[in-house]
Amino acid sequence: MTSRKTVRRMLWGGALSAAVAIAGLFPGQTTYAGTATTIAVDTASNAGAVNPFAWAVGAPDKRTWWAGNATLQTRIGDAKIKLVRVNPIQILTYNGRDPYPSSNTWNFAGMDAILNTIFDAGAEPLFVLAGFPAGVAHTRDANGAITSADWTEYAKFMKEVVKRYNTDLALGSGKKVRYWELWNEPFVEEDGKFRNNGAYKTFAQTVGNAMKLQDASIKLIGAVHSNWDDGAAGTDAQAGNGLLSYAAKNLESQIDLISWHNYGPSPVSVTDADRMTYTKKNYQDDVASVKAGGPGNVFKSPSGKLYGAALTEYNISHQPGGTAYDLKYHNEFGAVYLASAIVNAMKGGADIFANYNLAETGGNLLGLLNNTDYSPYKPYYTYQLFGNRMGSQKLAATKTGTDDNLEFVSSKDPATGKTYLIVVNKNTSTGAGATHDLTVQLQNAASSSGTVNVWKLDASTNPTASTTLTYSGGNFAYSVGPMSVVAFEVVPGSGGGTTPLFSNGFESADAPPTWLDTLDGSQNVTGYTAGTNPECSPRQEQPRTGIATLMFSGTDNSATVSYAKCKIFAVNIPITASTKLGYWLYPQTDNARYAAIDFVTTDGTTLRDSGLLDYDGHGVHPNGGHGGAIPLNAWTPIKINIGTAPGLVGKTIDRILVNYDRPASTGQYRGYIDDLVITNGTLP
Repeated sequence: MTSRKTVRRMLWGGALSAAVAIAGLFPGQTTYAGTATTIAVDTASNAGAVNPFAWAVGAPDKRTWWAGNATLQTRIGDAKIKLVRVNPIQILTYNGRDPYPSSNTWNFAGMDAILNTIFDAGAEPLFVLAGFPAGVAHTRDANGAITSADWTEYAKFMKEVVKRYNTDLALGSGKKVRYWELWNEPFVEEDGKFRNNGAYKTFAQTVGNAMKLQDASIKLIGAVHSNWDDGAAGTDAQAGNGLLSYAAKNLESQIDLISWHNYGPSPVSVTDADRMTYTKKNYQDDVASVKAGGPGNVFKSPSGKLYGAALTEYNISHQPGGTAYDLKYHNEFGAVYLASAIVNAMKGGADIFANYNLAETGGNLLGLLNNTDYSPYKPYYTYQLFGNRMGSQKLAATKTGTDDNLEFVSSKDPATGKTYLIVVNKNTSTGAGATHDLTVQLQNAASSSGTVNVWKLDASTNPTASTTLTYSGGNFAYSVGPMSVVAFEVVPGSGGGTTPLFSNGFESADAPPTWLDTLDGSQNVTGYTAGTNPECSPRQEQPRTGIATLMFSGTDNSATVSYAKCKIFAVNIPITASTKLGYWLYPQTDNARYAAIDFVTTDGTTLRDSGLLDYDGHGVHPNGGHGGAIPLNAWTPIKINIGTAPGLVGKTIDRILVNYDRPASTGQYRGYIDDLVITNGTLP
C-alpha cells in the first residue's frame, strides 16, 4: 500500500508468474533421530480470550476491482478470517468510482459494495483512510509530499462516512465499522506524504475528532508508521523520527491503538535461519512493549493512557530477492514464517496483526491468493489452520527443552470441550534433530482417552484433510518435521456421552453467532416489514431458558417457490454414527412452522436433503413443517439422529443455518429457536 511496493513491482516486473510451480526449497526428507520434546497443556486453565484479529489480512490491493467477487468471499470465509484491512478511498479513486467527487457530493455505491463483500464473508473491515478524493482540495510536490490540504473538508467527508455506516446503519445493524486507521505510512505513502510529525498531528486531530464526534464508540488507529521505532534518537532515518512515541504523546484523545508495519529482513545477506529468528523480537516483544508503555514510558500518554497494539502490515520481506528466494513467498517457507509470526503476535497480545495481503497485482509477490482467480498459495493455508483449529479460550502450556525453533499456542472451545494445539517447527535444517518427536500431555483433561484429528502443512501437504490418532492416559505422540505447521484437535471421549460437540442458547455468555441477518441463499422472500431483509439474530424475547433466543422472520411472496436460508454459525464438527442434533422451535405464525435448523458440510452436503426423519417421524426438510401441526406460540423440541444417515457420516459440518422453505404459501413468518445442541451422547 506504499510507494515501496510500487518500486518493487517495477524492479521485479512480474517475473514470478501464477503458473510457476510452488516447489519446496528443501531436498527430499531423510529420516534422522528426532529431538524428544514434551508439550504439557493444562486443559482446565484459562489464559484469556483468543483474539481472531491475530490472523487478520489486508484486502487485495487498490489496483483491482474485487468488490462482490464470490470466490474471494469464499476464501475469507473458509479461513474464518475475521478482520480485513481495506482502503476504500484508494480502491475507489484508482478504479474510477470516486466516493467524494466534489464538496458535499457523496457516491457511496462502490464503498457499500466493498464493505458488504467483507461483511458478507463473515469478517469486518479495518477501514484505512489514505489518499484524497477529488472533493478534498490539496496540493503535492513532485515527490508526493503534501504541501497543502483542506483537512476540514476531509473531516466533513469522513464524518459522513461514519454517519452512513454507524449511525444510519445503511448496510444493516450488524454491519457497523468499528476500526479506522488514520492514513497509511505517513512519510512513504505514494498518495500523500506528510512533511513531519506535526503535519500528521494536524490531520489526525482534525479528521479523527470529527469522526469520533459522530460515533464516540469507534476505535481510531495510528500513526501507521512504515517501520518500528521506540523514539530513540537516530533509529529512524526517515522524516518523522520517533513517530510512534510522538503519536502516543500528542494524540491520546484521538488514537486508541498504536500501529506500525514491520516486514521481515531484506533478501540480501540474511540466512533463512536468521529470517525465522526475526519473528519473536519483532512480532512478540515489540507488541508487548507498546502495550506496556515502552522503554521509559515512550508509548504512554501524558495522562498515563496505555494503547492497544496494531501491527497492520507484515510479510517475510517487502521486496524480491531473485528467482530462488521469491519462491519462498508462496511456498512452505512463507507459510511457516507467517505461522510463527501469528503465534508470536498472540503471545505478545497484539490487538490487530494483519498480513499484507490477500492478493496483489503485478508480480503478485506478497499475495496469499493468485491475483487472477484467487486460488490459494500455500501460505493461505496457514490462515485456514488458525481460523478453523482454534478455540475461544487460550490455555496455559509449557514445553521441555530450549529449542526456539519449536513454537506453539494452545486453546479450548468451552462449548464443545475440544482442545486445540498448533505447533510450528521453523527449523530450516533437515539434519539430525530438526524433527521434534513430540509428546503432548493433556493435564486436567475431562477424559483420559479420546481422539486427535491432525492437520499438517509442509512442502508436500496442505491441511485440507486430517488424519486421526487416539490418545490414552492423557498423552499422545507425533513427529513434527522441519518447515511445517501441525494443528491438533483433541476430542475427548464421551465418558457416558455428556459432553456436547456444540451447544448454544444465544445468551451473552455463549459464543456469538458468526453471522447476523445474513442470507446463504433465498428466493421470493423479503423482510417481515417493508424496507427490511429477512432477519435471523438473537433477541431478549420469549426465551425457553435464560434471557435470550434466536429470532427469525421474513415474508413469503410466492405460492410456487420460496425459501430463505440464513447463516448463523461457522463450525467444524465431524459427524459420526453417534452424532445427534437437537433444538427447540417456537413458531409465532403458521408459516414459521416451516423453518428448521439446517447445516452444510464442507463438501456441500446438507441436512435438509438427507432424507432423515426426526424422533417424531417427521422429515427434517423445512418444507415438511415438522408435520405441519406443531403448536403456535409454544416451545416444541426437535431431535434428529443425524448419524443414521450414511451420506452424512464421515463428513464435517461447516456452517449451521436457519432454513425457511414453504413453496405453496405466502405471508409473513416469525418465530424463535433456542437451546441448540449437537452431541455424540444423549440429547437433553
